[in-house]
Amino acid sequence: METRMYTQNRILLMALLMLAVTVPSGCQKQPAATPTTEEAATETGAPAETDAQPEEPKIAPEMMTKAGEPMTAERFKAVGNQLKQIGLAFHNLYDKTLHFLPTQEEHPEYYDENGRLKVSWRVHLLPYMDQKPLYDQFKLDEAWDSPHNAPLAKNMPDVFKSPDIPADSNKSRFRVFDGKREKDGEGDEKMTTLFPLGQPASMRDALDGTSNTIIVVEVGPDKAIKWTKPGGLNPTEPKAELGETASQVAILKGDGSISLVKKDLEDAQWKEMIGPQDFTRIDWDAIEVKPGQKE
Repeated sequence: METRMYTQNRILLMALLMLAVTVPSGCQKQPAATPTTEEAATETGAPAETDAQPEEPKIAPEMMTKAGEPMTAERFKAVGNQLKQIGLAFHNLYDKTLHFLPTQEEHPEYYDENGRLKVSWRVHLLPYMDQKPLYDQFKLDEAWDSPHNAPLAKNMPDVFKSPDIPADSNKSRFRVFDGKREKDGEGDEKMTTLFPLGQPASMRDALDGTSNTIIVVEVGPDKAIKWTKPGGLNPTEPKAELGETASQVAILKGDGSISLVKKDLEDAQWKEMIGPQDFTRIDWDAIEVKPGQKE
């Protein structure tokens, strides 16, 4: 009997000891945390995985321009639609102001001491392009690069972006020619462009007819400018001002129509298209080309 009790007590004691070993105590070491991707990469020498960066949209080859090469039909269609929107905005602004831009007489605060708008004409077109909220953020009586206006340049509307411009660019290739009024041989003032410094033109100033006068051209990428920055191209050497364009240049005329014309024209011919008061009639059949057509 005593032997049996001794054996039972021994078995009970062993069971209690085993139970004490398997129950975790408050001081037990916690399991190691799973290493992060970066930590694991450091330990193994493998490159760490990072969040995937969105790829910049690729530009379709037919939307690209090459200096001296013809423009594709697809690109001219895209650029033409943009120029038509710009032309419509100019005409809507004209319906309100009777000028292609706000005048210095009505808004002297918009102009600097040289008779140039403080912000680009593109900014002044915004209300007529469904961009009124962006327009309202600008201070038109401050310079384009003032502390307030400068940050707004990052918000360039798509209508001012050429089809092959980098997605993160704030530069536009849609430019105008501007210049001073000149006196002719009889002492009368003559406008060399529809954007003379100090006084925007009206329809009646286009003595050659709006259909014979250029408003906007698409220049080469080397002549692109921040879209909020004022200042136009120099009309004295217009062909050089076009920059490294294709062999054909997309233009917007004063009547809102668009054309694709040969770049390789004489400066005198370009001046006739730019000047609204030289009493010339343009032979468009001789200078217009079809997209992709080699001259």
